[in-house]
Amino acid sequence: MIGFVITACVLAGLIWHWHRTQRRHEERIQTIRWRIHVNGIRGKSTVTRLVAGVLREGGIQTVGKTTGSAARIIFPDGNEAPIRRHGAPTILEQIDIIRDFTTPQTEALVIECMAVNPLYQRVSQDQIVKGNIGIITNVREDHQDVMGETLEEIADSLSNTIPRHGILIT
Repeated sequence: MIGFVITACVLAGLIWHWHRTQRRHEERIQTIRWRIHVNGIRGKSTVTRLVAGVLREGGIQTVGKTTGSAARIIFPDGNEAPIRRHGAPTILEQIDIIRDFTTPQTEALVIECMAVNPLYQRVSQDQIVKGNIGIITNVREDHQDVMGETLEEIADSLSNTIPRHGILIT
């Protein structure tokens, strides 16, 4: 019986912590006016840097983030720093980036989609980034083992980051 009580308490604590973390993330992400989620097969990092630079030059307080083997954070002043990972990259990294690098003054977030799996792309968009502007750089034959064999299937996979009631740029 004591084992059950301890297990139930630990589980309740974990659920409480998850709920609190999710609520704080939701509050933080909703303070960012422009949330731009960049997806595609090639050119995501370049487009992320270009869009962040244009917004910054327009006087908009902007934070950017690229992914890949050399993931980087792009600060509001345009300087960049490598993202130090402790283990394999996951889409949950995006929550940490938003928590650690955005402030109440952040007006725009330009963030590269790091998910390949269509389900993770959907979770990244709907639960983490909540982009109101989506960019799809291109659709090419790559990641076919996960995204689909044909260009149409790959495009369908990439469409998981299209914002509902938002803007899509291709």
